[in-house]
Amino acid sequence: MEIMQAKDLDFIEILYLLRVCILDMNQKGLKHWNSVYPGPDIVKDDLAKATIYLVKDQGICKGMVTLDSVEPEDYKGIQWPNPARKPLFLHRLAVHPNWQGQGIARMLLNFAEEHAVKNGYDALRIDVNSISTHARNLCKKQEFNEAGSFFSVFQQQPFICYDKKI
Repeated sequence: MEIMQAKDLDFIEILYLLRVCILDMNQKGLKHWNSVYPGPDIVKDDLAKATIYLVKDQGICKGMVTLDSVEPEDYKGIQWPNPARKPLFLHRLAVHPNWQGQGIARMLLNFAEEHAVKNGYDALRIDVNSISTHARNLCKKQEFNEAGSFFSVFQQQPFICYDKKI
């Protein structure tokens, strides 16, 4: 398996990955991703900014993450435990249900940390839905610290923010 920067040609494959993940998440009671988010316009924007990274195995896309320096508006009220001059934000971390439990999400988090170090970032920041115990446990195993929470528009459960000093 290798991690590579997504190209425009990966657009349909990314949309398919997200759709399959959304269906799987919704069946598990996680409703924060849906037919609107993350949608094609977000993917196109991420591709244009060259911020999507894919895990591929023999040409098959098994997972993805978006890495950028744009702080989500929802984070403005969070009191981050590690004051960072240059944080890297992780968005839309997804692993195809057929390949979950094989360390792909952990691989993407490790890649994000390596990317951060290589590019002069001093912290990683991510949020996860509070009812996603698997995602929360993964963040803790990867030595992220819980930083706070927020409610997003149209969501009933809070999102938990995590921070990792680099």
